[in-house]
Amino acid sequence: MSEVSKFIIFQLNHERFAINIQQVRSIEKMPELTTMPQMPQAMKGIFELRGAITPVIDLKEKLEMGQAEYSEETRTLILTIDGNQLGVIVDKATEVVNISDDVIEPPPEMVAGVEREYITGVANQDGQLIVLLDLDRVLNFAEFNVS
Repeated sequence: MSEVSKFIIFQLNHERFAINIQQVRSIEKMPELTTMPQMPQAMKGIFELRGAITPVIDLKEKLEMGQAEYSEETRTLILTIDGNQLGVIVDKATEVVNISDDVIEPPPEMVAGVEREYITGVANQDGQLIVLLDLDRVLNFAEFNVS
């Protein structure tokens, strides 16, 4: 019997990516960010959300896929990584889907310009490929810790 998990689908450069919904606390419109001196390059700033100072990362830049271009559809996924709150900027958050582990293939060496170590697999859903990201590997919280 195959396991089914819920994933949030989002886009970066028109490519479809997904992360397990258990890592996502909320999806927010692009907040107004406060920049800080000597921030890591992919970090775009911080903002306060529900009493917590939240660093925000440009996921495209972190994955070396260019830089986010902000639009009405730009969203910030609020995540919990290593018990800490962190935001990542995505082009668009599209839907929540159930993905059965029997449609997940192991990752090839590189998908959509993203290195294999960041990918847990590739799902084929309704003829469309969805790259499943391992955000614990992509986002090392210590690198962006602002407290």
